[in-house]
Amino acid sequence: MRRVKSSLMPLLSAIGMLVLVAGCSSGSSGDSGGGAAQPTRATGAAATSNPATAATNAPTTPAAQAPTAAATSAPAAQAQSQPTQSAPARTTAAQSGGNTGSAGGGATGAASGGASSAQAAPPVQGGASSDTVIRVYHDWRPSAVTVISSVVPPGFRSEPQPQGTGTGFMIDDQGRILTNNHVIADADRLEVTLANGTTIPAQLVGRDSRFDLAVIQANVPADQLHPTQLGDSDQIQVGEQVVAIGNPYGLEGTVTTGVVSSRRPVVAEPEGDGVLVNAIQTDASINPGNSGGPLLNSRGEVIGITTLGLMPQGGQTGLNFAIPINSAKKIMNDLISNGSYPHPFVGIATAEITSTIASQFGLPVQQGLLVQSVDPNSAAGQAGLQAGSQQQQAGARQVAAGGDIITAVDGQPMRRPEDFISYLELNKRAGDSMTLTVLRNGQQQNVNLTLGQRPATQAQSQPTTQPSTRQPGR
Repeated sequence: MRRVKSSLMPLLSAIGMLVLVAGCSSGSSGDSGGGAAQPTRATGAAATSNPATAATNAPTTPAAQAPTAAATSAPAAQAQSQPTQSAPARTTAAQSGGNTGSAGGGATGAASGGASSAQAAPPVQGGASSDTVIRVYHDWRPSAVTVISSVVPPGFRSEPQPQGTGTGFMIDDQGRILTNNHVIADADRLEVTLANGTTIPAQLVGRDSRFDLAVIQANVPADQLHPTQLGDSDQIQVGEQVVAIGNPYGLEGTVTTGVVSSRRPVVAEPEGDGVLVNAIQTDASINPGNSGGPLLNSRGEVIGITTLGLMPQGGQTGLNFAIPINSAKKIMNDLISNGSYPHPFVGIATAEITSTIASQFGLPVQQGLLVQSVDPNSAAGQAGLQAGSQQQQAGARQVAAGGDIITAVDGQPMRRPEDFISYLELNKRAGDSMTLTVLRNGQQQNVNLTLGQRPATQAQSQPTTQPSTRQPGR
């Protein structure tokens, strides 16, 4: 899969590239098995493979980075100016090599209210579907911005060099903008280009590599402030129409449309330890440069942040993914207040119990999670969880047998590593308590622990149920 942050390029070359690489979007397959397709972020930079089946949460050494944060509430409604018909979007002229992807965002402390267009939408030709896309685009195009990242190379009197572009969208009347973390991750300087073509400086407010979100802020003129309306991604129905607005290949203000194809419990980012929990799968086209842009429903509410697309052999498959907006709501107040969010961390790696494993190892249960490794300094280590030590071949995998078997968390059955990740990220935060139901030597017992804080960057080494080879740690 490829992330969808785009390298800047002139308009003509961008159009030429579209002919060759349309569909070069970001994506990461959530639970489907798969061939050799590589997940890529929607930023134009090729990325590493996505996780494959089974294991979870390998505890590893934290990489440097990440402020902490705490808080969950979605931003409260804010007054906002009415969007007007924007001028035709222009293509950015700065050139750069394609780079990695998105910035993870935060929104203001209060949920931004929706804005309605100040002028009548243009006459519509066609059916209801066409009418919906035209209306949503007309109302919310002014909210989408191009995010331009630059780096300062080493050397005396070095000037910032454009590195790449992505997309973002306004979330409040303070000029705060939500985007992907991979869009701004390596930037020394940030700028945003508004719908009317004006480019202004921006600053990083907070970022989160785990959810691949970031909040930046710019001094947006009052007449250009158009905060979006954040919806409820938990209410999405598979099959409903969605609209994506972004800047693929530097072509600003591009709209694509499709449907919600599915929901995926966990989709791993192609780089780092980022995960999309309860990810939105869509067939709406997502290409390099779309990273961080809004995915809207037919009511014009933002229900996701576009970030990944699946591209086997460089061709688009219609398998694209967006971060659900509720993930952003969960962490954005922390990003704004503290610059980061403290994700919960248990400190284990696990493998799914399949019928083959249960039979081969003579296990007393047919489903659950085999503990593969335990970080001795983590909550799991302090609670005395035991990892398997007997390495055995189970089909195409090496599995460590003889350790604890986790069958439930807080009374919720656990079948796959994705179940564990999803439950942890959606229901817990650092400092919360949790009860694991564990089978040890055939005897069931409850293990209570207090969740730690996830290291800033957690290396991945364990497979999940995806066509690639790595699993985000828990």
